[in-house]
Amino acid sequence: MSLNAQLLRDMLTQDTNAVKQLKDLLLKERELLEQRKVEGMQEIVGLKDHLLGNLSFTAKQREQVLRNAGLPTDLAGWNTFLSRDALTLALIPEWQILTNEFIECQTANEINGKMINRSKQTLSHLLNLLRGQVAAPSLYTQKGATTNHSGSHTVVKA
Repeated sequence: MSLNAQLLRDMLTQDTNAVKQLKDLLLKERELLEQRKVEGMQEIVGLKDHLLGNLSFTAKQREQVLRNAGLPTDLAGWNTFLSRDALTLALIPEWQILTNEFIECQTANEINGKMINRSKQTLSHLLNLLRGQVAAPSLYTQKGATTNHSGSHTVVKA
C-alpha cells in the first residue's frame, strides 16, 4: 500500500465513526444490563460484531502500512509513522481522537463485562439456593490461610 494521506485520513475517519458507534452500543448494552432486559441484546451483539469486523480490517491495513515503512506494528510505530512526514503529521489530531474514543470503548466494555459476570454469579448463586447446593463459605484460620467450613446449609427440610 503506497502512502496516500487522503486514504489514511479516510481510514481514520471511518474508524473514529465506527468506534463512536461502538461506544454508543456499549452504553445501550449497559442500560439493558442495568435493567436486566434481554430484548434488544441480540441486535446489539450483532451490530458490535459488525463494527469490530470493520475495525479489524482497517487495523490490518494500518499494520501493512507500518510493515511497508519498516516500523513496528504497535502504537509507537504508528506515532513514529505519522510524525515522519509533513502529509501525515496533519493526521496526528485525528489519530489522537481515535485512540481516545477507543480507550473510552475499552472502559465501557470492561464495565459491561463486570456487570455480566456479576449477573452470572448472582444467577448461579440463586440457582444453587433453589437446588439446596449452597457453597461452603471460606473461613480464615489463625494463621491467615483459608479453609472451607463444611456445615450444613439446608434451605428447606421435608
